[in-house]
Amino acid sequence: MSRASRLATSTTKTDAPKTEAKSDRKAFVTLRFSGDELDPTEISAILPIKPTRAHRKGEEFVAGPKAGTLHGRTGIWFLVTDKLVDSDDLADHLHFVETLLFPKPAEKGRITKLRKLLERTRADAHVTCFWRGDPDETAPQIPAQFKSALGLAEAPAPRRHLRCHDR
Repeated sequence: MSRASRLATSTTKTDAPKTEAKSDRKAFVTLRFSGDELDPTEISAILPIKPTRAHRKGEEFVAGPKAGTLHGRTGIWFLVTDKLVDSDDLADHLHFVETLLFPKPAEKGRITKLRKLLERTRADAHVTCFWRGDPDETAPQIPAQFKSALGLAEAPAPRRHLRCHDR
């Protein structure tokens, strides 16, 4: 996607004591569309899933018990896979998002509609990957197929964005 080619990865390794056998693995992916002119109901008309959070610019929304009610500084449609995918394998979360965007192999109907919407509303799309693993684990790689499906290989450099953090 020309305006939807941002991909960020955050990884964390836990420094658990060697005697502790419990794994503290976690993985999830977020999909976020944002822009001042974005009406999140238009994203919901394309993607058959309820977002984790959605609001228009200027619309009141409840940010949480401590933050209370806020006014949206921009329009947003936001989805987090942590409660939708019962797995600590990042690949499972990436597959969920890929299937959401491309329900069948080579079917580009949803992604084409999203691209047109993002272009018309001058909105952006961001995919963020989070993974936390055991201290001796190697951080997972984002599959080339996933990056290719989102058009990351074709995106101009300022729009292409892959970060890996190891803390």
